Amino acid sequence: VLKDGNLRIGVVMCFILGFGLYGSTLIIPIYTQAILGWTATDAGLLLIPGSITTAFMMPIIGKMIQKGVPQGYMVGGGFLIFFIFTFWMRNVMTPDTGVEHFYWPLILRGVGLGLLFVPITTLSLSTLQGKNIGEGAAFTGMFRQLGGSFGIAIITTFITRYTQTHRVAMVSHLDGTRLEVQQRIIALQKGFMSKGFSANEALKKAHQVLEYSVLKQSTVMSYMDIFMYLGIMFLCCIP
Repeated sequence: VLKDGNLRIGVVMCFILGFGLYGSTLIIPIYTQAILGWTATDAGLLLIPGSITTAFMMPIIGKMIQKGVPQGYMVGGGFLIFFIFTFWMRNVMTPDTGVEHFYWPLILRGVGLGLLFVPITTLSLSTLQGKNIGEGAAFTGMFRQLGGSFGIAIITTFITRYTQTHRVAMVSHLDGTRLEVQQRIIALQKGFMSKGFSANEALKKAHQVLEYSVLKQSTVMSYMDIFMYLGIMFLCCIP
């Protein structure tokens, strides 16, 4: 059944769709909970508007297909929208980003997913006949799940690596002889001493705060890198 050219391209697109779909769904809750301090419930609620948008898009996409809108253009538009979403997310990510910065990117993601789900499947199966249609549909579903599995595994690995890379780069700038670093440590130390800690304990805690701050920022930067690479991957799919 994979001798069919449309299905071959379709399973590759499904793989990449699964990669981006599950990969971005993995990063957002981790980021909001680990970096922004949200609860799991708040992180879940954040994803609802985008999901509703995708559901709302489904009948619209069906009508567009019935009217003869070229599905290749719809898939290309979906990949372009997903690319815009990833770079939008990359640009709004900070250690202190508010909830208001996420709604529109996630709604845009919902529109992109709506343009990808049905058109990719129908294009993949469009030149198959008989029992081959069932086999082709099974392949598209399987590759979407495989893309998600690979995406989660690869993204988790890259987050760990990029976090350490950014941490090493940032720590190299925390030179103890620099006036700004000294002032920051002294200010933190005085803050802890005012809460009843001894000078040595306060100094140790000041260094821990700096370490936590560096780790937090390097983790955010690793998420930014992941979104950038996801966006480039989706952009490369458009041709």
